[in-house]
Amino acid sequence: MSARATPLMLQHRAAKRAYPDAIVFFRLGDFYEMFEDDAVLCSRLLDLTLTSRNKGKPDEVPMAGVPHHAAHGYIGRLLSLGYNVAICEQMADPTTVKGIVPREVVRVLTPGTVTSSEHLDVSTNNWLAAIDVTAERVGIALLDVSTGELRAAGFPDLAGALGELSRSLPREVIAGGDGARSAQEPLPVAIRAVLGEVPVRDDAPLDAAALEAALGPLAGEAARGAVEVRGAVGRALRYARACSPGVDLPVRRIADFDPSEHLVLDPVAQRHLELVESPAGRKSTLLGTIDATRTPPGARLLRRRLLAPLTGVARIRRRLDQVELFVDDPRLREELRAALGAVGDLERLAVRAMLGEATPKDLGALRDGLVAARRAVEVVSGVEAPTGQEVLELDATVDTVDDVADALRAALCDRPPASEKEGAIFRDGFDVELDEAEKLRRHGTELMIALEAKLRDETGIATLKVRFTRVFGWYVEVTRSHTARAPSSWRRKQTVAGGERFTLPELDELADRIVHAEARHRERELSLLAELLVTVKAASDRVAALSERIARWDVAAALAEIAHRFDYRRPDVDASDVLAITDGRHPVVEQLAAAGRFVPNDVALEASAERLWIVTGPNMAGKSTLLRQVALSVVLAQLGSFVPAREARIGIVDRVLSRVGASDNLSRGESTFMVEMRETAEILRKATAKSLVILDEIGRGTSTFDGLAIAWAVAEYLDEAVRCRTLFATHYHELTALADTSEHVRNVSVSAEESDGDIVFLHRLVKGPASRSYGVAVAKLAGLPESVLARSRGLLEMLESGGNTAAPAPLATKRARKTPQLELFAGSAPSGNEREVLDTLRGVDVERLTPLDALSLVARMKGRLSKESKESKEPGKGGST
Repeated sequence: MSARATPLMLQHRAAKRAYPDAIVFFRLGDFYEMFEDDAVLCSRLLDLTLTSRNKGKPDEVPMAGVPHHAAHGYIGRLLSLGYNVAICEQMADPTTVKGIVPREVVRVLTPGTVTSSEHLDVSTNNWLAAIDVTAERVGIALLDVSTGELRAAGFPDLAGALGELSRSLPREVIAGGDGARSAQEPLPVAIRAVLGEVPVRDDAPLDAAALEAALGPLAGEAARGAVEVRGAVGRALRYARACSPGVDLPVRRIADFDPSEHLVLDPVAQRHLELVESPAGRKSTLLGTIDATRTPPGARLLRRRLLAPLTGVARIRRRLDQVELFVDDPRLREELRAALGAVGDLERLAVRAMLGEATPKDLGALRDGLVAARRAVEVVSGVEAPTGQEVLELDATVDTVDDVADALRAALCDRPPASEKEGAIFRDGFDVELDEAEKLRRHGTELMIALEAKLRDETGIATLKVRFTRVFGWYVEVTRSHTARAPSSWRRKQTVAGGERFTLPELDELADRIVHAEARHRERELSLLAELLVTVKAASDRVAALSERIARWDVAAALAEIAHRFDYRRPDVDASDVLAITDGRHPVVEQLAAAGRFVPNDVALEASAERLWIVTGPNMAGKSTLLRQVALSVVLAQLGSFVPAREARIGIVDRVLSRVGASDNLSRGESTFMVEMRETAEILRKATAKSLVILDEIGRGTSTFDGLAIAWAVAEYLDEAVRCRTLFATHYHELTALADTSEHVRNVSVSAEESDGDIVFLHRLVKGPASRSYGVAVAKLAGLPESVLARSRGLLEMLESGGNTAAPAPLATKRARKTPQLELFAGSAPSGNEREVLDTLRGVDVERLTPLDALSLVARMKGRLSKESKESKEPGKGGST
């Protein structure tokens, strides 16, 4: 530190020492300034001009800044990059302070603790995750400061905890615990392998005293949980409090969740099924297809349910009952959804009020939302049937927080400003003192004119004037000829050439009120706003409870709207091992396809009967789509939604395990085949008899015989050891022989037809294996040159007929690689290359052959014949000696 550091820089460095991991936004007037290393970093990350303070002096330091009114945009960019930002504010009005203005860090913004709407996705929870690793178990806590939700669970191992992290997708992770230091792989590395480049902070040790302090009011509730769960909750709360010093966190309870009560969807299954993310965008995801919610809390709830479907039959059926109620009553559904459209984000608005961050605009949105929520409750309460009342959980009167709604309606103007500094927050007539200050502020001159007229009438001095100067302020001026008529109670203020200037108590009082009207108006408005915030804060738990109920109705009505719009049907969910779907469809693909073009299919798996289907058929025929649509129907049914099918019976599934598609993992130096084998190994380790496994093209990343052997062994293991419901798509037609050795295996195929070399995909599932693969036909559809296709047809015909003498080594099978037998009359039959040329020419589609392709083909075939002729004349190559 420089010996000549100014008091201002000493202030900044103190803030930086207190929050060394954060970029300090230091308030200087109308700007937030960054100094030293923070300035250099921000100039690069935010494209800011890097300047310096005290340039050319010994205490010169780098500096960069942003306007305070635009700071949220820059802060958002830093948060998205994983940085923390400490907001150091001026704690006094600079105009009233002599010397250095006091400054303090009032908030640390981090990716997982932000509450500002500018930095949040309304449809997704903004989770801060804390993970506590003990010697035997792992605890997870998920805290959303913006909604006040806190969830916690314990897991027997790190893999289960990481699976939950992949499901919740937190914005930031706090990691610690004694077991974290003894792990084979550093905990941050393991977490990033699942979540990507999410910020992972190493947390300090948490002893008993620190844990008790961190839990605070929740210590009693947390005491009932396991030690690893308490540790995770304590770490999350301690970190969140450190980010908001002096502010009570909006957390009132710990919501325990039992992982065993939810269908497990690991990161691989989430990615393969494209539940919430897809390279093609949100419209190509299941969430993008079924999300017709009208409120942000409803959208967040639907996302959580999608990623954590239930395994309890009774709870699933209760959710389906709600959806069915809205499907059967379209008028009720439409009226409710119309009301919900104006509810907004009550949950986050209530939390912002609790944190003291709510703006007048937020309070206006809360008012409008509560009014709309009251209307929604009225709509739902109109359900007459007792069954409907029970289904919608209307067993008691719903608290619509009318007192707060009425208070906000009475106080706030129709369109409150975005900031209290803009003023004009309250309605006219709401507060007498505020109205008087407003009147003086806006109409002070008119009041002086009125006083002037009154004084003229009282004194009879027609030339009397009320005037104002910067030096003397307000005064009454009377011409010299009328000074004798001035009342004795008036005080002479100044004598001028044309007369006298006076002042009087009534004028002084009005002048004082006018001069200070702006400040009084500001002070009174802030006071009333603070009182209103206290009222809202006191009712925030009630608002959150109302929002939670509204969100459940929103999800049910949205799923009913989707079911009505796309002709989904209610599934029969039970505890059996049956998975039977009639005329099932892929919910996403059918929306992207042309109307009426999607071909539905039936699937019937039963763990105790036909549990493994070997699915064959050509590429592009729809095998992968079939696998995914079955898995998506299970996910939809168990989250409590109708499914895209004419009929469905879903026996509860505990896990959906997927190996669909292929990709390298270059960051870990893993090939496509290694990724495929890792994922397959995970499936075989985790699958149970209650699981659904979908496998697509296992073994294709290696040699034919190795791949076939692996695929065969995997299929046998799933059938004989795991005994789970499985869909296994493959191009290895040899696998269809499994149906001959196991009564639990069935062969099905996706049909296609070939006509004149062109393939037509029928997308219809039929019994039995595919008769052929149609690979060359698909290659033709993809646009391969006709000369290449002709060569392919020739080689294919030769290989299928058992001939191999002219085939290149890679195409000759190991079993067929033999030395050709010399014939007595060698010239009476075509030689190897001659047969190859003839087979190739027979396979040519002349009508599709371009002149250039024809010349190229003729040249290649002539070259082969010339090569054979040359070889036959060499010694030892045949012919006469």
